[in-house]
Amino acid sequence: MSDSDYYSYGIIKVGKGNFELPPVLIGTMFYQNQSIVDRKNPEIFNESKATKRIDNHISLSEKYKIPSLIEISATTPKSMVNYLEFYLDHYSPPFVLGGNFESRVAGIEYLSEHGIKPDQYIYNTVSNLKNKKEIEIVKNNKIQSVVILILGSVNMTSTQRYTYLTERNQPNNQNLLEGLYKIGVEKLWIDGGVIDLESLAHILETNELVRTSLKLPVGTAPNLFLFQYSSPRLNIKFHTRYRRASIMFIVAWFSNYIFYGAIEDAKESFSSTYQSIEFRKITKSRNIKLFKQF
Repeated sequence: MSDSDYYSYGIIKVGKGNFELPPVLIGTMFYQNQSIVDRKNPEIFNESKATKRIDNHISLSEKYKIPSLIEISATTPKSMVNYLEFYLDHYSPPFVLGGNFESRVAGIEYLSEHGIKPDQYIYNTVSNLKNKKEIEIVKNNKIQSVVILILGSVNMTSTQRYTYLTERNQPNNQNLLEGLYKIGVEKLWIDGGVIDLESLAHILETNELVRTSLKLPVGTAPNLFLFQYSSPRLNIKFHTRYRRASIMFIVAWFSNYIFYGAIEDAKESFSSTYQSIEFRKITKSRNIKLFKQF
C-alpha cells in the first residue's frame, strides 16, 4: 500500500479509495448530557471518570489492533477550552475537534495559542460554504483536515448524496470539495449523515461511489438512530447495545472511519468491528463473494 492510499496522522492511517485498512473508530467525549459533565455547568466535569473512559477506549484500540481517535465535543466555548486543556495535559494529538460551531471556534483559538498545529486535529464538520465566518476561520487558521457532513433527507439516494459533493451549487459557482481545497484544506473526510436505518443503507452505497470515484475517506455515525427503536418493554440499555454491535459489523465493511458515538459504547464497538474485520479476512482469503447478489 502506497502513501497515496491513506491519510496519515502520526501513527494513525485513514484509508482512502480502498477498504484495506481497518476503519478508525472515533469515540466522543463531553457530548451533551454525558453523565460525567455537570448538567448545570458544562465547564465542570469529573476528570477521574473522563480519564478512565478515554484510557478504556485506548486500551481496546490496542487490544484489537484497531486505530482510534477521540472526538472532543462541547456545547459552550468555555467548556471546550476546559476539555482541551484537560485532554492535552494527559494525552497527545491527533484528535477530532467537534461540538457546536461557537465551541469549535473557541477550540481552534485555544489550540493555536498553545502551539497545537492545525495538521494535528480534524475539524468536524462543514456542510456547505455559506457560513462565511466558518470558511474564514478554516482558511486563516490553515486547518488541514475537515469532515464534510452530507445533510439530506432519509431517502436521499447515493447519487443525490454524491451530487451534494460535486454539484456547483456553492458560492462563486464551485462545488463543496473545490471550495475547501481552494482555502487550503488538504484532507477531506466524507460523512454520509445518518438519520435512520434507511438513510444508512443509502450512505453505505454512497461510500462505494465516493471512495472509488473521488478517492476520499468515507464513514459515518451509524448509531445515531438507535434509540428510536427502543421499547418500554425491553431493557433499553442492552437492547441498543446489541443493535449497535450488529450495525457496527456491517458498517465496518464499507467505512474508513466510524464515529461510534458515546465513548461509553467503546466495548461493543471495538469488539464487533474486530469480528467484522476477521470475518472479512476469511471471505477474502477464501475468495467468497458476498452482498453482490443484492
